[in-house]
Amino acid sequence: MDGQAVNIVDPILFQCRVNAEQPAICAPGANFDAMTYAQLEYMLNALTRTVLQFGFQRGQVVGVLIGNKILHVVLSLALARIGLVTVSCRGRSLPKELGAVAVMTETSGPFANVDRIILVDWEWTRGDGARLDDAQFATKRDELCRIILTSGSTGLAKGVAFSHGKMFEKNARLDYTRLDRWSRSARMFCDLGLSSSLGFYYVLYMLSRGGMIMFLGEDTVGTLQALNLFDMENMATSPYGLAEYLKFYEAEPAFRCNFDHILVAGGALTKQLAARAWARMSPYLITTYGAAETGAVASGDARITTEVPGAVGFILPEAEAEIVDAEDRPLSRGKEGVVRVRTAQAADRYFGDPETSARRFRDGWFYPGDFGYLRDDNLLVVGGREETRLNVGGDKINPEIVEEAIATFPAVADCAVISLGNELGIEEIHALIVPRAVFSETDLRQHCAARLQGVFIPVRFVVVEKIPRNDMAKIERGKLMELARAHSSGATTAR
Repeated sequence: MDGQAVNIVDPILFQCRVNAEQPAICAPGANFDAMTYAQLEYMLNALTRTVLQFGFQRGQVVGVLIGNKILHVVLSLALARIGLVTVSCRGRSLPKELGAVAVMTETSGPFANVDRIILVDWEWTRGDGARLDDAQFATKRDELCRIILTSGSTGLAKGVAFSHGKMFEKNARLDYTRLDRWSRSARMFCDLGLSSSLGFYYVLYMLSRGGMIMFLGEDTVGTLQALNLFDMENMATSPYGLAEYLKFYEAEPAFRCNFDHILVAGGALTKQLAARAWARMSPYLITTYGAAETGAVASGDARITTEVPGAVGFILPEAEAEIVDAEDRPLSRGKEGVVRVRTAQAADRYFGDPETSARRFRDGWFYPGDFGYLRDDNLLVVGGREETRLNVGGDKINPEIVEEAIATFPAVADCAVISLGNELGIEEIHALIVPRAVFSETDLRQHCAARLQGVFIPVRFVVVEKIPRNDMAKIERGKLMELARAHSSGATTAR
């Protein structure tokens, strides 16, 4: 079976030929606002001919760093079509373990751990778009096609490699892991970055079945108007992204939001946020939990999951989850411990990193670094991440709990917390604040005091311009310390 010829681009090319005049991809305000399947095939053929000229060898890793999402997608497909392994970059560097032979990008400049920089020319898309004989590119199921970068929330991003066969299996699972409404949808608005696992999977899923996928384009208002123009049926985003869109819709009542349902991944969805999103954006919210390493592990209707703080969903068929202690001994239901998971589609190692692989992949299980518990009905409740849990004088708390309390203060647009040692070496909580308006530190402290135990109220509030976040909108906690130090000499709060 592993020797069977298959390529992740094959189903998309099929749709191009039988669904030619239907819309395929849209990103308002970009060089291409929207394209049909016929235009997608033309561009894919033109880009394939161009990349063949660079002399790559099958199986080599090539990075893609292109801001225009349509060009980013089609170029990535062209590279995978001829047997290359693609990885979408998050900045001007890639983990050295990937051994990338080149990066294709729009802008010149140095790139860490990659020697060959190929500047992408828009003329590539206007070349010969005549059909190619795909038999010459035939790939096998077990050949690698895509490396997904882990979230890197602590600054240590790793690569997870998947074959063409594994990607097919992951897409097949999406039909039932996202509940019944998802499988009936043909048009999706995706606000997840292309370097994330879900961002890329959703592109493959929608294009492979003849659907349409829309991205946030350079024209934000134009994108929001296009949602109704193209009758987009669902949305995929993170809790942070959902909150940002909700602010717009609440401030602009003239804009209708017609999503049938919204998929929320990348963090726990709070009841307060869900209630407001139900009222203004969609009556159906679906929560999901998983990792780039494993794919989907749990899913649920937000009306159920938001009733339990930290609940992320019910364990899916074909997925397994266990709660274990520090010695990997399984714990009984309801007891908090270390979460470990496994799925049939999971990777078994990090690309080129056996040391980290040995810690995170053990005995057929993947350890995502979360702690939590399982209920008797298989509802998974995640308390936070082991590596980011704050320890203040022996009292421990998940940073997201403190951040949620701060974020509900009206003048706060975004925030993140870290712990720093004081002059006596005692850990204390500091909060980085992106203000929405001028605020009083005293009022903010009182707001926190009404929601947090005294030891967990930040001792200092530091005003910053932006909280660093990755493509899944997760806070890049490895960058917070540097950001806090850079602002240590300035004003700590707006008054």
